[in-house]
Amino acid sequence: MDIHQLHGLLTTAWVVWFFVLFAGILVWAFRPARRERFERARQIPLRDTE
Repeated sequence: MDIHQLHGLLTTAWVVWFFVLFAGILVWAFRPARRERFERARQIPLRDTE
């Protein structure tokens, strides 16, 4: 295996790794248990400040 083949393999592995990571973050963020926390965070800009 020369450097060019290794580069192609690592590039593919890197893309797959980022896709898995992104999908994991989406699953974590959109779990129903997180809904209340996101609802509270969504209201932060609209709160009255004194």
